[in-house]
Amino acid sequence: MKKIKGSLLSSLVALLLLPAPVLAEPAARVGDWTLDLSKVDSMIAGQVYELRMEKVEAEVLDHLLELESKANKIPKDQIVDKMATKYLVPVTAEQVKQFMDTNKDKIPGNDPGIKEKVQTFLESQALKQAKSKYHEDLATRYKVELFLEEPRYPVTGPQDLSTGPANAPVTITEFSDFECPYCRKAQAVIKQLKETYGDKLRFVFRHYPLPFHKLAPKASEAAMCANEQGKFWPYHDALFVESQALTAEALKELAKKLGLDTAKFDECFNSGRQAARVSSDSADGRQLGISGTPTFFINGVKLVGAIPLDAFKDVIDRELKPK
Repeated sequence: MKKIKGSLLSSLVALLLLPAPVLAEPAARVGDWTLDLSKVDSMIAGQVYELRMEKVEAEVLDHLLELESKANKIPKDQIVDKMATKYLVPVTAEQVKQFMDTNKDKIPGNDPGIKEKVQTFLESQALKQAKSKYHEDLATRYKVELFLEEPRYPVTGPQDLSTGPANAPVTITEFSDFECPYCRKAQAVIKQLKETYGDKLRFVFRHYPLPFHKLAPKASEAAMCANEQGKFWPYHDALFVESQALTAEALKELAKKLGLDTAKFDECFNSGRQAARVSSDSADGRQLGISGTPTFFINGVKLVGAIPLDAFKDVIDRELKPK
């Protein structure tokens, strides 16, 4: 029998190891419309991940407490309360006073025992923090490794509203709403990310006006009309600064303020021709299971809300590490 050459043998082995093609499995059907189960699974991937991680962390912690119980000869149901005292920071009288001063509008002034109640509340918070630090120390000492990875969503659709190099190693796609206060708040963090990572990042903007923000759809259309004149990003930035005034008159006035050709802008805005693009972006967002804004996808990893800078950096830094 002739020997099979290495390259051919490798190809045959690779073919044998390929996963079997996934057949479409219907979850529901209405006439000639079919909802595939794979589509449903894609939409709830984030929830599945969160449930899995919650269970994994609970099981890991339970095992760590078993190890600590045996090592310290303390019953498992008492180990946290006893060991966490090492991490407990006592509540001071100054902290109680500061809390009462800060929350004086919410604290009933006619309650003679309010100071003791505040003290008890702050002590309960301090104990909770001490237990959390103890758990973190356990994970470090026992070298806990978690292998679950966040799901990566297939973010498709137009990427014409973008900044940064097309070949950047990290792409952040933002689904946003110009009437959303959390979207406005997130802009400061995005600016910091651009300053920190420079050409390593590419940002893509997608429209996702929420149903209860009645002015947001036309604001998105207005931004697309500005895009027709190459001024999407200046208009985008200005909208988030002036998002309290998104009436048709205000949107047209903003175009004038930014030096756009107002006749062309008004014609575009009044025609409504950009509504289709806004609707298309929103449809793509719904396919990805988006329910609130802003929602970000960092190379497909989903982050929701006006999250802090460090949460972005955790994902970005992981993406930039050599694979």
